[in-house]
Amino acid sequence: MSQIPTSFMDLIDRAIVASLATTMNDGTPQVTPVWFSFADGLFYVNAATGRIKDRNMRARPYVALMIVDTASAYRYIAVRGPVIDFSGPEIGRAHINELSLRYMGRPIYQGPADEVRVRYTIRPDHLSTMG
Repeated sequence: MSQIPTSFMDLIDRAIVASLATTMNDGTPQVTPVWFSFADGLFYVNAATGRIKDRNMRARPYVALMIVDTASAYRYIAVRGPVIDFSGPEIGRAHINELSLRYMGRPIYQGPADEVRVRYTIRPDHLSTMG
């Protein structure tokens, strides 16, 4: 597992919307903006069950995540690695609330209350930085 250089930790600490790349069943890439968190060397993203990224990560649990500095498009962290855990609904709901606070300043996520949320744990097997 790669370490994030100290000089890039500001990209982890700031509420930057990352780009998550998954693979469709025909082998083509699918990219979507996501909120993320980072702890203990692992990245965490969240989605409602049944969405394309959820279906892709369950079927092909290897992803890429790119976190681009909003002040400089050529300064970024690029991560590739497996999804090593899919949380249950209780953890997924708590995580989306945590992300809502981080990104929106709201302690409760404003999406549909009946959505089943999942937290996906990504282990960064390959990590590179630029800028």
